[in-house]
Amino acid sequence: MATRHPHNPNLTLVEDTEWNGLPLLPKHSPYIEQYLERTLETMKKAVDRYRRTTAIRFDLRIPVDFPEPDSSVISSFFESLQAKINAHQLRKARQGQRVHSCELRYVWAREQNRSRHRHYHCCILLNGDAYRYLGAFSPNGHPEEEERIAAENMSGRIRSAWCSALRLPWAEGKGLVHFPSNGTYYIDANSMTILDRYVDLFRRLSYFAKAETKRYGDGSNSFGCSRR
Repeated sequence: MATRHPHNPNLTLVEDTEWNGLPLLPKHSPYIEQYLERTLETMKKAVDRYRRTTAIRFDLRIPVDFPEPDSSVISSFFESLQAKINAHQLRKARQGQRVHSCELRYVWAREQNRSRHRHYHCCILLNGDAYRYLGAFSPNGHPEEEERIAAENMSGRIRSAWCSALRLPWAEGKGLVHFPSNGTYYIDANSMTILDRYVDLFRRLSYFAKAETKRYGDGSNSFGCSRR
């Protein structure tokens, strides 16, 4: 069953446990149909471009005592992350290693519940031939060395890109990224398991489209996807 959103008539609410034959997380209903559509479109674009796609789910937090950033902060984050991916690939090429192209695609949702500041739920979609694993982060107490090592895995690049977007030094911003358990998905279009993995990822990302905790009427976006 679908109804118009009471605070934004341009949006449609979905209150079912599935949408277009795809499962939703039932306890977070209702969902915004337009956001579900854009999420699915982004997933399709990623898998059409890269037959093996890695999806990584994470959260970006803002310090309690930090001035409320404007809506450009999330765009700055993804621009910084793409730049770091490009720099990593350039280093590999200079070392004579094989390099696979990697055009970053993403889905994000901004929310605020009881916390002072809004936080961001994000998922990036990468070329699975270029990046398959998140990588571990092991703090050693030396910020410069940590940041250098972090540039060699996706976990560190994500942390560093968020520091850059907030204009915080590594030591202050590295802990503001949260990686939930089982947050990495690998979709192989040539595998017999592609449908299961695809459905699992969409179900997980349907959370981003839930209507609760999103704000309307303040001139800022609560949801976004890459445009390519």
